[in-house]
Amino acid sequence: MADLQGLEEQFGAQGFHVLGFYSDDFNQAGSEDDIEACTGQYMVTFPQLMVDHVVDPPVQPVWQWLLAQPNPDPALPMAPDWNFHKYLISRDGQLVGHWDTNIDPGDDPPNNPIVLAIEAELAN
Repeated sequence: MADLQGLEEQFGAQGFHVLGFYSDDFNQAGSEDDIEACTGQYMVTFPQLMVDHVVDPPVQPVWQWLLAQPNPDPALPMAPDWNFHKYLISRDGQLVGHWDTNIDPGDDPPNNPIVLAIEAELAN
């Protein structure tokens, strides 16, 4: 969560923003109290959206749209299989990349695939 906040701080002034979607579909997060605790612990300033479903029915409309997009990385399933799956959407509303839980935006800063993709999109 702290690394996602770092992305917001690093790129927010350039028009990039992180959105947090909490879900208990993976039996990990689950309540408004969880959102408040996480927000406070990591000093999160990006929007944290309500707890709802992302893969289990009924799926939120934003997730229905997202999961219906062409997969920019066919080697990686589009649907998250755990919390902290990351998706990058361009300014014109196109899904340009996604990364699973194990790819952390704070790892290997000069070569991080998430950071490189954000920088490339912001340059467009």
